[in-house]
Amino acid sequence: MIAEKQAKTDLGRIKIHTDAINSMALIAAKEVEGVVGVSSGAVGKLCKFLGVDSNCSGVKVDLKENNEVDIVVSIVVEYGKDVPRVAHQVQENIRQAIEKMTGLIPANIDVKVKGIERVK
Repeated sequence: MIAEKQAKTDLGRIKIHTDAINSMALIAAKEVEGVVGVSSGAVGKLCKFLGVDSNCSGVKVDLKENNEVDIVVSIVVEYGKDVPRVAHQVQENIRQAIEKMTGLIPANIDVKVKGIERVK
């Protein structure tokens, strides 16, 4: 696994770390109507308890050599929403955000629906 995407310009190097890509995917997923949150599960709860943020967001990013990226995101969907539609919209929103902001090509965006919650 590559930890960052690097590019060389006339002025120097540009490095985009996987944590930044993780944040982009996280924000893009949360923007979708019907997404209550991104689930990090038991590991995320342990990370919060220990005060560690890295790799505990519910999003996993794997950079490839050929300018591609694989992303796995675990979401919680609002009760009563069309789950496949919400999940597909999450994929599209993440794809657009990653392509626009980094130039990387999302090869796979896997969405895991980890729960359903009623919104008050």
